[in-house]
Amino acid sequence: MPKKKAKPASDSKAPTGEDARATVPPPTPPGPASDKGGDGDEGSIVDHAWTVGFWTIASRLLGLYRFRLMAAIFGASGVADAFNFAFVFPNLTRRLFGEGLLSSVFVPVFSGMLAKGQKDAANRTASVLLCRLAYWLTAGCVGVMVLAGIARAVLPHVTFIEPRFELELKLFQWLLPYLIFINVAAVLMGILNSLKHFGVPAFAPVLLNVLMIAACFWVRYGPGASSAPEEQIWLVAYAVLAGGALQLLIQVPPAVARGFRFTPTMDAQDPGYREVVGNFAPVVGLVAIFQINVMLDNVIAQVFIPEAGPVTYLNMGTSVYQLAWSVFILALGTAALPELSRLWAEGKKDGFIRALRQVVRLSVYWAVPCTIGIMLLSEEIVRLLYGTGRFLEHDAEPVRRTAGVVMYSSLGLVFYSVNAMLARALYAMKDMRTPTLTSAKSVAINLALNLLFVVGLAHLARVLIPYRDGLASDQEFLRGGLSFVIALGSLKEAGIISNAWQTGMLVRALQRRLGDEGESTGRVTSGLSWFAGLGAASALIGYVAYRSFLSRPDMESFWAFFAAIFGSVGPFVLIGRQYFIRRLQDKPHEEDGSLANYGVKYEHWPDDLKFVYCFYATAVAATVMGFLVWAARDSLPPEGTLWPVVQRALVPVAAGVLVYSNASSSMMSLEYEELKQAFVGKLSRLARAFGRKA
Repeated sequence: MPKKKAKPASDSKAPTGEDARATVPPPTPPGPASDKGGDGDEGSIVDHAWTVGFWTIASRLLGLYRFRLMAAIFGASGVADAFNFAFVFPNLTRRLFGEGLLSSVFVPVFSGMLAKGQKDAANRTASVLLCRLAYWLTAGCVGVMVLAGIARAVLPHVTFIEPRFELELKLFQWLLPYLIFINVAAVLMGILNSLKHFGVPAFAPVLLNVLMIAACFWVRYGPGASSAPEEQIWLVAYAVLAGGALQLLIQVPPAVARGFRFTPTMDAQDPGYREVVGNFAPVVGLVAIFQINVMLDNVIAQVFIPEAGPVTYLNMGTSVYQLAWSVFILALGTAALPELSRLWAEGKKDGFIRALRQVVRLSVYWAVPCTIGIMLLSEEIVRLLYGTGRFLEHDAEPVRRTAGVVMYSSLGLVFYSVNAMLARALYAMKDMRTPTLTSAKSVAINLALNLLFVVGLAHLARVLIPYRDGLASDQEFLRGGLSFVIALGSLKEAGIISNAWQTGMLVRALQRRLGDEGESTGRVTSGLSWFAGLGAASALIGYVAYRSFLSRPDMESFWAFFAAIFGSVGPFVLIGRQYFIRRLQDKPHEEDGSLANYGVKYEHWPDDLKFVYCFYATAVAATVMGFLVWAARDSLPPEGTLWPVVQRALVPVAAGVLVYSNASSSMMSLEYEELKQAFVGKLSRLARAFGRKA
C-alpha cells in the first residue's frame, strides 16, 4: 500500500497552447484548460462533465420514475410492449442521424473550424446541415407514415396477425414526427458543446420526462383513469411529441447568444458540409448496425421468449444500469469529444494523448464500482424503482425478471465505458472507418451468440437442468421463471462478450495511429493482463476461503465473510505492491519526507505505470466497497413496506460511495484527486457567481 501522498502526475496536467502548464499543488482540475465557455466556467473536461452529469442524472432519475409510473399503470402488458416497440424506431433515427452526426462527424469538423478561427464558415456549415437534415427527415417521415397507414388498412384482412400488432403499428406511425424534433435538437447540442456550453443541451431531455410523467399522472388520476389502457397510452404518446419539440426550441436562444448565426441555405457545395457528408457513410453504417442490433435484441426477446413482457423487461432493466453509466461516462464523453477534436486539429499530439488517457482512467474509475454495486443490489434497486402496482403481481415476478437483466447488463459497464472513450478519440482524429468495422464485427458476434444462447436455450436445458423433466416441452420450460431470466440475461451476456472483443480491436487501432506512443499502450496492456490474472487468482482464493469457513458448523457466517475479504484482497494488495516497487526501483526515491507514492514522486513515474496504477487502485477500492455493500445489504430488514425497501437499496449505496471514496483516497488514487478538485472548483465558481448576483 502507498504510504505517502503524492503530487499529481503529468497525466493530470492541463495542456494549453503548445505545451502543458506546470502542475501546482494541490492537484489542478484535470483536462485541457481553455477560455471560459458558454457556461461561464473554466473549460476543463471534468468541469463540463460535472455539468452534463448533473442534468443527465436528473433526466435519468425522472426517466426511471416515468418507467415506474408506466409500470404501475400498464404493467408488463401488451400495451406497454406496443409503446416500447413503437418508440424504438424514433430513437434509432436519433442515434443514426442526430447522435451519429453529432458524436463522430459534425463536432470534429465544427470544432476544427472554430479552432482555426473560421467562425463564419462553421456557422454556414451548421446552417446547411440543419436545413438539409430537417428537409430529408421530414420527407422520410411523411413517406413512412403513408406506408404505415397502408399497412394498417391491410392488417384486418390478415388472419394470423395478432391484434396487438395493429396497436404497435398505429403508435409507430404517430410517434414518427418525434424523430424530426430530436434529430435537429441533437445537432444544436453539438453546436453548443463545440461553443463550450453544456448546461442547456444536457437539461433539454429533462423536459421530455417531465411531460411524460405529467401524462402518466393525468392517465392515472385524471378524467381518463377509467379508460381502457389502449386509449390511455395515447396521452403518453402525445407527451413524447411535445417533449421533442421543446428539446429543440429551448436550445435556440443559447446558441444565438453564443455567436451561432443561422442562415437558411441548402448549399450542398459548402466545403464543411461536404466534409461532413464525406465522412458520414461509415458512421451511418456504425450507428445503424448498432441500433439494428438493439432492435434485433427486442425482436429475439419478443419472438423466442414465449411470454408477455420480455421487451418491457429488457428496456426497463437497461434503463437501470444505464443510469450509472450516464451519470458520468456519457457526460465525460460528451465533454471530451470537442476538446479532443480541438487538440487534434491544432496538432497538439501530446495534449491529445494526455486528455485521452485521462478520460479512459476516469471512465474505469467510475465503471468498476458501479458494476460491483449494481450486481449486488440489482433486485433491491429494481424493487425500489419499479416495485409498485402491476409490477408486484405474481409475488413480484416482474421485479425479479427485470433484476436479472440488470445484473447481467452491469457486467459490461467497463467495456461499454472504455469503448465510448476510445471511439471518441478516433472520431476526433476523423477516423470513422475503424470504429465502424470493429462495431460491425462486434454486432455479428453478438447476433450469433444471441441466437445460440436464446434460441438454443431450451434444448441445452434438457441436458443441463435435470429438474425440468416434469415439463412437457421446451416451450413449457421457457415459460418457467428461472429460464425466462436466463434467456433475458443471455441477450446481455452476448453483448458483453462482443464488446470486450471490440475493446481490444479499438486499442490496437489507437496503437497504430499513435505510433511510438502505441508502444506505451502495449506496456499498459501487458500490465493490465498481469493484474487481471492476479485478480482472478485472488478471487478464487477468497471464494475457497469463504466456502471453507461457511461449511464448518462451528463457524458463524461472520468469520466466513472476513475470510473472503482477507483471502481475496490480501494477496492482490501484497503482490501488487511488490509489482510497483520493482518497477520503480530505478527511479529517484525521496528521503526527505516529501509527498511521494511508494517513495517516488508521481512526476517520476512512467506514464504506462501511472495508467496501470489507476486500475490497481480502483480494483482494491471497489473490492473493499463491494464487501461492505454485501454486509450492509444482508444486515438490513427484508423488503416489505416502502421504508425497508428504501433501506435495502439506498443505505448500501450510500455506504458504498463513502467507503469507495475513502479507500480511493487512502490509495492516493489520482482519479479521486482529479474529480474532487474539479468538483470543489465548480462549487466555488458557482458560489462566486451567486454572490455577484446577490
